[in-house]
Amino acid sequence: MISRKLVRTDLNLLVALQILLEERNVTRAAERLSVSQPALSKTLQKLRDAFEDELFTRTAHGLVPTPKAESLAEQLPGLLESVEQVLGDDSFDPMTFNGVFKLLLPPIVSEALLPGLMADLSEQSPHVQIITAEVAPNYQEQLKKGEADFATFIALDTDRDIHAEPIAAIAPRCYMRKDHPLIKRTMNLEDFLAYPHLRLYLAGLARENTSMVDDVLGQYGVHRKIALETTQFASAVGVLTQTDSLLVANAGFEEGGLYRELIVGQELPEELRRMIRNTHSSNRGKMSLMRHTRTARSASHQWMRALLMKHLTRSENKVEETTPLQAASVA
Repeated sequence: MISRKLVRTDLNLLVALQILLEERNVTRAAERLSVSQPALSKTLQKLRDAFEDELFTRTAHGLVPTPKAESLAEQLPGLLESVEQVLGDDSFDPMTFNGVFKLLLPPIVSEALLPGLMADLSEQSPHVQIITAEVAPNYQEQLKKGEADFATFIALDTDRDIHAEPIAAIAPRCYMRKDHPLIKRTMNLEDFLAYPHLRLYLAGLARENTSMVDDVLGQYGVHRKIALETTQFASAVGVLTQTDSLLVANAGFEEGGLYRELIVGQELPEELRRMIRNTHSSNRGKMSLMRHTRTARSASHQWMRALLMKHLTRSENKVEETTPLQAASVA
């Protein structure tokens, strides 16, 4: 039975509350809602009256939600998603869609993903805004609360309501400066191990999950010298151009052309490729695109999912059991 309170409630208030919870800032929330700040302040007062709670307190760092608001933050995303499903989303048109998608991306994934994604969006959906942030330890909670729409990370332990879609595999390559001594010859394992290496990793992963190459080499009793570990691909490229170091990373960087004049990639030594194929490694967590089940029937989210997968996946150079954006799990 529908209560009087529900009859009197303006559902637009709940939309405003969700945006305020996401932004924690009246100015940014007003911009997203396309209303003035005074109008949003009046809406906030209506929300306070409706819930008989202050909901937010103002601080120098923005709005801080009360315990009541925190509780609502856990329920609202699913509720609003259900309302959207009831109203229908059949009229979704990327060209006219005006919305925001928040993506949680490791820096090395941003390097490969964002240039092509933003170029596509400028043509297909010019009114969409993309906000990115690095993947935090609580990224699954951010997806559940609607604080983020998608996350790209190694899927090791995901909750039941988090959908992880593995990204198709790409063979990694070994990168070096354009005038490196190894450029003019086919590299063997001895060559590979003779030079210092740079290792890219995903912040937030346990150290034992950071490098499949080192895990495999270790099982054969050999090791490479790691001169630098970093999460930043651009910094690693800078080091490559100034040293004889080597870097194992995803072939997608080379295809993007951003560093084509600075570095060159070669296939991994045949011995190492054979070792990877024949060795069981515990560090083969799949790089995946993750989202919460609440967005499963949202036409806009399904469209963005397809676009993200297009740019996270390459159809060429796929190899079995090698994750893409290998700077994290293979290097």
